[in-house]
Amino acid sequence: MSRDHEGGFSRFLQAIDTIAKLATPVAVIIAAWVGARLANSFQQRMAETTLYSQRQIAGTTLLSEREKAESELRASMFNSLINPFIGSQGGELISADREQLLVELLALNFHEHFELKPLFERVDKRLAREGKPEARHALRSIADRIIDRQTAALSKEGGSNSSTGDGARIDMLTITEPPRSPSQKAVFESLAANEQRPLQVVGTLKEPIEDLKSPDGAQKVTIVVDDADWANQKFKVQLLTVGTRSGSVNSNTAFTLSRFDFPLTDNTLFSDGNRIALAVSSIHVDGGLKSAALKLIWFPKNYFTPRERPLDSAEFLKLVGKKT
Repeated sequence: MSRDHEGGFSRFLQAIDTIAKLATPVAVIIAAWVGARLANSFQQRMAETTLYSQRQIAGTTLLSEREKAESELRASMFNSLINPFIGSQGGELISADREQLLVELLALNFHEHFELKPLFERVDKRLAREGKPEARHALRSIADRIIDRQTAALSKEGGSNSSTGDGARIDMLTITEPPRSPSQKAVFESLAANEQRPLQVVGTLKEPIEDLKSPDGAQKVTIVVDDADWANQKFKVQLLTVGTRSGSVNSNTAFTLSRFDFPLTDNTLFSDGNRIALAVSSIHVDGGLKSAALKLIWFPKNYFTPRERPLDSAEFLKLVGKKT
């Protein structure tokens, strides 16, 4: 081998030796750098996870404290509003105006959980005795607000299931006194011309309104309004029969419907899970013919009212396998 070849080979070996000597510290440096990056990333993720957990705990604690404070506030408010009716007042009778205000505040804040009809009727009778028609009108206006609020909530909750017949539905029943004069008959005929079952039904007092079907078609209800106290806007109602796919069941349920019947507390539950309520919507006098517009409210199927359930109805249906 020539000297040139030997020199070149020697230099090649030296280069290899130099590279080998340098490779080890470079590899160590790279490994240390990669390790540091991984450690920093892990620490950052752990810090983010810890911060997220802390925020979750703080949020849950805050929500719990807020709910507790709200519950305590509502309990205190309820006691303050109800005590004048059932508590000791030192023999003093509260004024009609104050009694009306207390009932209105009580209803607006707690209407989902308590049957407030007796209190409303007590105040309404007192206002009638004391000759305060404007105050009676204001009291009924509050009742109308509550009815509208409750029916809107029911419609919203059951709206997504309307195509399956499990959702809520509101039918309007127009009940008139029997028409006698030509003008009254003309008004009645114009109302009847707009009848579109099941959503819009027109009838007279003592006339059975039949074939009122539930959204799922499983229930058929016959309703009769036997009598009307137009001055006090009260109606004697009979729920005559309840029909089901499996047969017909006689029912003699009778009750007095007033402007102070609220759907969430004054309703009828059937054995198959259907539930209905009647509510007075408005009173009209047109052409001398008196009429009342009633809301027939079909609740969402298997609906539990707030005072009947310890948890959300949708969650309960999921638990029992009735809803996904």
